[in-house]
Amino acid sequence: LNSFMCGRNLVELERKLVSFGKIMIEHKQVVTHNIVRLMHLFVSNLLISNECPSLLGGQNTEKNDLLKQATKEHSTFLFCHTYIFASIEAYIFCDYELAANMIEKRKEVEKTMSRKSLYYGVIEFYDGLVFLAMARETNDVKWSLKLSEALSKLESFVQTGKVNCEHKLLLLQAEAKSLLGKNEDALSKYELAIAIAGKNGFVHEQAIANERVGDFFLRNGDSRASQYYGISNSLYLRWGAQGKADHL
Repeated sequence: LNSFMCGRNLVELERKLVSFGKIMIEHKQVVTHNIVRLMHLFVSNLLISNECPSLLGGQNTEKNDLLKQATKEHSTFLFCHTYIFASIEAYIFCDYELAANMIEKRKEVEKTMSRKSLYYGVIEFYDGLVFLAMARETNDVKWSLKLSEALSKLESFVQTGKVNCEHKLLLLQAEAKSLLGKNEDALSKYELAIAIAGKNGFVHEQAIANERVGDFFLRNGDSRASQYYGISNSLYLRWGAQGKADHL
């Protein structure tokens, strides 16, 4: 899980998941093996072009089998992680409404859990990006309120883990400034987010930041959009996300 969150090359990560999954089967570690299966589905969708990525497709057999097992075993942990990865995947592939729906499902599961899954700013980062995208698409004030909560939590994570979270916060702030029409401030924060993500080795989030800048310039009729989309595409390929690169 941490390897994905830190932006490890997806080809290497897939090999590790296959190897680790076999070890978990040998040792009859069912819960851990199911999480590995879930992650493998997620990583595979990023690696390979697919019109309907597995975590998003309602007819996917393996995903449905995992959810059935979660129901049978009353595994809130597996349910929660299914929704975490499904929301991240939906966001990366620009299906913001689905991502928002997955976040709501996760939050419902979290109400029944004694302890939430804690990934030190990663969940708040993707939640915030989804809320910003929905605010832009719908003009509904509820998304801005949800964003404020995500920003507040992420700010606290920056205090204890600046290297991991500073670029995440800057990208959310950039998107928020763009939403308000404060384009100069937005561009400044976009560029800082890109630079710091690159400096600290978060290639996947550097790719996302460049894609968002491409969107920013496209909305404003600026031809620099193609430059940032090109950089984003190269970074996705460097991460190993051929499926996302093709999507972009």
